[in-house]
Amino acid sequence: MALVVVVIGVLLTLELFFVDKEATLLIDFDNMKRMFKGEVVENMTLLDALNISAEAGKIKLRYVVDSGNHTAVAEINDHVAGNKNFSFYINNKTVKTDDLNKTIVNPGDEITIKLE
Repeated sequence: MALVVVVIGVLLTLELFFVDKEATLLIDFDNMKRMFKGEVVENMTLLDALNISAEAGKIKLRYVVDSGNHTAVAEINDHVAGNKNFSFYINNKTVKTDDLNKTIVNPGDEITIKLE
């Protein structure tokens, strides 16, 4: 009986160790498609994930966080918000651009950025 409990404990520990702790970020513009995958840390926001991906991929990123703590993305790698806007999704659900710095990313999340 004790051996069964130990085996179950070991299996649960291994499962926790191998659980996917990464998220995926896809930039999906007409003439630019880039994908990044990386570890999610505690309290990581969508804006954090975007900054890390931009740095790793040598992508120009220009944004502001205003005095009301709202985010506005102006440019991603020479793509400028204008006639089209940057749209952000986590697991196919829309995220308001204003909330990029408040939206938490979880392991297994799929983030998509489109110019629509």
